[in-house]
Amino acid sequence: MKSFWSALVHHLQHGHHVFLALVAEHTQGSPGTTGAKLFMSESGEVVGTIGGGIMEYTLVERVRQILQQKDFQPEIQTLYHRASGPGEKSGMICAGSQTNLYYLCRPQIERLPLEKAVSIIEKDLAGVLSISPSEISVAETSLIAAKPVIQLTQTKGKWVYTQQLLNRRRIAILGGGHCALALSRVMHQLDYTVQVFETRPEVATITQNTYARSVQVVEDYQMAGSLIRFPELTCAVVMTTDFPSDVRALLGLVSLPLPFIGVMGSAAKIAKIFEQLHQAGVTAKALERLYAPVGLPIGSHTPEEIAISVAAQILRERRR
Repeated sequence: MKSFWSALVHHLQHGHHVFLALVAEHTQGSPGTTGAKLFMSESGEVVGTIGGGIMEYTLVERVRQILQQKDFQPEIQTLYHRASGPGEKSGMICAGSQTNLYYLCRPQIERLPLEKAVSIIEKDLAGVLSISPSEISVAETSLIAAKPVIQLTQTKGKWVYTQQLLNRRRIAILGGGHCALALSRVMHQLDYTVQVFETRPEVATITQNTYARSVQVVEDYQMAGSLIRFPELTCAVVMTTDFPSDVRALLGLVSLPLPFIGVMGSAAKIAKIFEQLHQAGVTAKALERLYAPVGLPIGSHTPEEIAISVAAQILRERRR
């Protein structure tokens, strides 16, 4: 999310007009999903996608004219991906529909609020981006976890689009070895904010991990739980180097409102971990929350394969 808005702001800072397209709503089967976004600058650069195909090609050709004229009223367009039936057609026949928002960003007007949005995202803070026919505004706010990330409100011909800027795709990885490095890479590519915790300051894979937003060295893995930002939004995966460290890490996690807690290991190792947690006072109900061993059973062996299996399980549970 950060790279998209940063790239858009970069063009505004250089005095370029930028056309912004966002998918505000979609129904099942639509190639463009809620939150998808695209921009096109005066230089002709196109970043992102709102679903591709003839729909996007037609929009880009239209935008070339808009950018030449530098005059455009923000609009909402609902497109149906079918050949017949009511409603405006996208030219595609996949399924479903999507509602797109179009806005021409001007360097002298929209640059400042979008710079503020980038600043909020870079600082990993909660904030809200609002777009209406009259303006784009950005405000730093407190986190409202129950509120939709993206919401389009339309009443009596008026509309407002709002998007929470805090990334709700978040993962904490306890352990900083090769599997953690591979998982950090995969989750970063899936647009997750990644936190890594490790007790060994000298381990090479920490310095190699350029995918995590933060890599923190702690004296005891049990301390890591208290350092997880926004735990109600964060998945946690334990993949330390040894059995005692796994237990310490889990002791710091089981009381938190984490939506997903996974631990890597063989069946024998998991059984031993559960025994130690039970002896430490962890209830059977708390143990039932754990995904152990973590990852879908795809016969994974290498760090990269393990990362894919864990990421797939997290995505599956998220959609549930």
